[in-house]
Amino acid sequence: MHGGRGPTPRRGARAGPGDYDPAVSVAGKTAIVTGAATGIGAATARLLAERGARVVAAGLQPDALHATVGAIVAAGGEAVAVEADVADPAAIRAVAARAAEAFGGTDVLVNNAAVYPLGPWHEADAAQWDAVYATNVRGYFLMAQAVRPQMLARGGGAIVNLASVTFYRGEALLVSYVASKGAVIGFTRALAREAGPDGIRVNAVAPGAFPTAATAIHADQDALWRGVLENQSLKRRGEVEDVASVIAFFAGDESSFVTGQTLLVDGGWVFG
Repeated sequence: MHGGRGPTPRRGARAGPGDYDPAVSVAGKTAIVTGAATGIGAATARLLAERGARVVAAGLQPDALHATVGAIVAAGGEAVAVEADVADPAAIRAVAARAAEAFGGTDVLVNNAAVYPLGPWHEADAAQWDAVYATNVRGYFLMAQAVRPQMLARGGGAIVNLASVTFYRGEALLVSYVASKGAVIGFTRALAREAGPDGIRVNAVAPGAFPTAATAIHADQDALWRGVLENQSLKRRGEVEDVASVIAFFAGDESSFVTGQTLLVDGGWVFG
């Protein structure tokens, strides 16, 4: 199972080159993934399970969510589904409680769920702005709070927040979304500073353009992808698995000395 390597070092242990194996760096851990029904969230849930994590897949779209879990279980992994809107504090508490009930607690939290209304900024109202922040920022904050006691009981943990390349580019017609993703980066940095002494690492991943519901909101798909490929350094379409593998890196023991960072996964579209 370990490909001839020794056991995965304990959390916090120092290790030399070659001591970590990506295939086992999350083995035995419990990971909550929000927005796990489709796209990056579903790909991340599948990859973490493939690498031996027990997954709590949370989100809306019940049919797709249960399909994610069904695929994991069919492949021999462990996963449970929790239908939850992370804009709802009660739903967040239910997700954390399910992780404790099913698997004894949480080691990894992937804050991925997000909403992204498209339209002119001057036509948006306060309710729309608040709805974006309720999911994209407050939901991340409350989800982290909810799992903190479980992580402390397990000696630490890893939180991975999903930001966006749009924060670095600025993006017309997505002002509330872009602003929320800037807040996610600030939240990541501040929480990494404060939670570090408790053994909790906090990092962020900022995806570029990928074939997800977030890019499907653009009316002219041909123009979107043509522009992306023109500006990327790598001349191929990114796949959600490209993001999932970086999330898995931040979730696992390979990144045990990395915190407070935001990594762009965008094919070289924006150089930070």
